[in-house]
Amino acid sequence: MATLIPSGSKTKAVIRKQGYPTKCKTFTKRSDALVWAKKTESEMERGLYIDNTKAKFVTLETLLDQYYQYCQSKQLKALKFIKAHSRIIKRHLGQLKLVEVNSYQLACYRDKRLETVSAATVKIELGIVTRTIKLAVTEWGYRLNETPSIEFPKVNNARHRRLVRDEMSIILKAISNKEVRVLIELAIETAMRRGELLNIKYEHIDWIKRTLTIPDTKTNVARTIPLTNRALELLKPLSSKANDRLFSLKPDSVSQAFSRGCAMGGITDLRFHDLRHEGTTRFFEMGLNVMEVATITGHKDLKMLNRYTHLKAENIALKLA
Repeated sequence: MATLIPSGSKTKAVIRKQGYPTKCKTFTKRSDALVWAKKTESEMERGLYIDNTKAKFVTLETLLDQYYQYCQSKQLKALKFIKAHSRIIKRHLGQLKLVEVNSYQLACYRDKRLETVSAATVKIELGIVTRTIKLAVTEWGYRLNETPSIEFPKVNNARHRRLVRDEMSIILKAISNKEVRVLIELAIETAMRRGELLNIKYEHIDWIKRTLTIPDTKTNVARTIPLTNRALELLKPLSSKANDRLFSLKPDSVSQAFSRGCAMGGITDLRFHDLRHEGTTRFFEMGLNVMEVATITGHKDLKMLNRYTHLKAENIALKLA
């Protein structure tokens, strides 16, 4: 039974129950103290009481730091990415206590950020916040009466940009770095991601079977892909680097060089990742089926390949002739 203690013009309710820490709360009205005490005791008896005391003192900024350390321990690849976005989140929400981070706060943050950045960026930031809160509750010992939920902004990442006319030759002529030129062609010949290309080692190539093994992928599932004649021609001169990666460049350097080449050639709205799209679409145009293309690209969800199959009507017409 709760104890009600007069304290001047107020009333202090004290609950002592085995298995729970002592709970105290002061009210202006005695009737309010009694209602709170009965409700709390009832929740304790039914096993529904949640002690969120710990969550009242920790800030979201502290938890975001803990989330970053958690990601480090898991050796996640996107640490720099997570740190950069967390810094922005801290500026807006960092000082809030965990119990203060509710659905309304997150909705306000979402709507405010959408005024200045893309929906994709806001979706990433909200994802970091919600994952942090989920870990705080499920693994770090914090308790909340209600975990905040938020509707993420809809993102349309589908791009339909393909190389046209002589864009490829223009870009290659504009770029002086030989490694970048090789990477550009390989991206199309293999439909590999930028990071996968940069991690190629001589030992990954089977010259007899004409295949390349990619041990470190975005989906964390290794795959082996077939190599076209042109891909083999591009890789052959690099085979002297037998004990190291075939390419010495960093990811950002490749993208920057590609962007400069496009700018010098007067080519707009073309990204390095579009070359993977181009290569994937060309595989379909060669007549490969969805499963065969998925084996090369590493897509787990075959539906994802639908946006890569922007087949040209004239090529389909030839098959129907």
